Amino acid sequence: PLREAGTPLLATVGAYLDFGASLEATARALYLHPNTVRYRLRKAADACGLDPTDHRERFTLHVALILGRLATV
Repeated sequence: PLREAGTPLLATVGAYLDFGASLEATARALYLHPNTVRYRLRKAADACGLDPTDHRERFTLHVALILGRLATV
């Protein structure tokens, strides 16, 4: 569902997880305002049903993104 939601959401969640759930580091890496990152994370949570800001759901989402990346290789 997250892939179908669009590239900006997928890229934002991927960067957020890659940077250890750091909002500021994600914003700097993507050249975005931190509020934009927050907004995209909320939209991603609505799209896939997993909240990237919750530590348990973040783990599930991270595993899913890794498996998704491996499936496209």
